[in-house]
Amino acid sequence: MDVAVDNGGYVTPALVAPFGVPAVELRKMVSRGTLESAGHGVYRVPSLPVDRYDEFILARLWAAGRGVISHDSALLVHELCDINPTKVHLTIPTSYRISRAGGERYAIHHADLDEGDVTRLEAVVSTTIRRTLQDVVGSVPTYLVRQAVESARGRGAITADEHDRYVDRLRSERV
Repeated sequence: MDVAVDNGGYVTPALVAPFGVPAVELRKMVSRGTLESAGHGVYRVPSLPVDRYDEFILARLWAAGRGVISHDSALLVHELCDINPTKVHLTIPTSYRISRAGGERYAIHHADLDEGDVTRLEAVVSTTIRRTLQDVVGSVPTYLVRQAVESARGRGAITADEHDRYVDRLRSERV
């Protein structure tokens, strides 16, 4: 149960294996109604409340815990601008390839992120504000990036110099 609470109500065989719970037990729990199947190898404890970023938690687990919420989706998680992504954006290591069902719901990006590029907000593992801003310049409408940069600066998440560099970069992209 502690594992599920730490992961927004979800468990996977890999998450519970260190506690001596074999994958077959998870499938038995589904048949008994103790767990619900939420996707390939991902199970949800139905008695736990649904997190507001449930779809992001599920996306990371869908990618075997190797994915990090990024780009448009990270803008939403960090509440930096008024964005409404149509897909969940997930960055996975360049060496990792996903071949399981359900990928049509996700926009997959490949990058090898440093520890300093990743943060955890409650049960959501996401790119940091700095990394998110780097990722979205040029791929998200300029007015949203500008809004995100202003929000980040207002919170003290980026320095005045970083703010000015982003603003200059956004001006040059409009030309």
